[in-house]
Amino acid sequence: MTWILIAVVAIIILVAVATVGLAVLLARRVVMPRAAKLTTIRGVDLDAGTITLEADRKTSHAGKFGLWTDGDGHALVGDVVRQDEADGSVTRQLLEIDGEGLSQAAQGRWTGHVLRSPAVLGRNDREVLIPVDGGTAPAWLIEPEGTPSTTWAIHIHGVRTTRITALRTVPAADQLGMTSLVVSFRSDTEGPDVANGASMLGTTEWPDVDAAITYALEQGAERVILFAWSMGASIALLLTERSQHRAAITGLVLVAPSTDWRAVIRHGARKAHLPRFLASAAAAALGGRLSSRIVGLPSPIDLDALDWTRSTRLQKPTLVIHSDGDTEIPVSLSRAFAAANPRQVTLVEINGAEHAWEYNLNPELFNSTITGWVHSTTR
Repeated sequence: MTWILIAVVAIIILVAVATVGLAVLLARRVVMPRAAKLTTIRGVDLDAGTITLEADRKTSHAGKFGLWTDGDGHALVGDVVRQDEADGSVTRQLLEIDGEGLSQAAQGRWTGHVLRSPAVLGRNDREVLIPVDGGTAPAWLIEPEGTPSTTWAIHIHGVRTTRITALRTVPAADQLGMTSLVVSFRSDTEGPDVANGASMLGTTEWPDVDAAITYALEQGAERVILFAWSMGASIALLLTERSQHRAAITGLVLVAPSTDWRAVIRHGARKAHLPRFLASAAAAALGGRLSSRIVGLPSPIDLDALDWTRSTRLQKPTLVIHSDGDTEIPVSLSRAFAAANPRQVTLVEINGAEHAWEYNLNPELFNSTITGWVHSTTR
């Protein structure tokens, strides 16, 4: 019996250790940098204006996308021309090429970043440095055509991306006559360095964006609207409660927003065919004083502060644009967010778009949704 008891205890300890290890790995996937997934380029036909890629769910997605190659090479890729299921390839329109080497490239990074720089917008733009704790955070200041509004747009990107991803909301702001400030913040490789490059999911990044609001107000803005993508929504929502300038925030536009990080973690675990208790353990690891250090964080993350789906905390009018095609942050979270804040939230669903690809799928609808809401709600 003694040996049986020892064996049972040993098994329990091994299971516990394995659970902790898997929970830490899952938690790290949420907050730590990841290597970019590369897409195989099968061929480029410049005469035909096409590019052939290895087919998968994303490279076969409807809409316009960016393909980044070595260095700063960027191609704007359009609609699917044909798909060959036999050899697993998809051929798409090749709309624009910036830089050299695409014809020789074997791989590229497939993204929703169709605007490779502010210059492609054809507006006056310049880079400004926003003073933040521990250094500076560069931002693009983009002026609209015509007489600018006294309402400025602050564009906030998501986790494991840079400000270039947030350029997609600038055209709508430009149509509204808003000066745009496309910001960076700590942990995004452009703002101040953070240990291990870890994201704190907005809980320590929001003061950097608050500093950008300070800059906008000092430059003549009287009000701001926050345009936030994915995890950037956590930053925007925290700013409505914590910003020294929260009275100047007149509205939020959130694209594929993270409004409950525990639910996002559960969804990720389900996609990976992991049991629910591992998702709970991963969330607990992010919030524990010791376990968060094991994950690699400088301090615990308060996930309760990042849950906006179970209370009426929201005090600002908010437009949410999301899609039922999102496999990273399910649209059910935005529906729960809207249900919890019915007086403040307008939810518009654009069907069939992967995570944060609503603009890529239908830029005209995306822009008109934003401009129409701003005209009817915040002016």
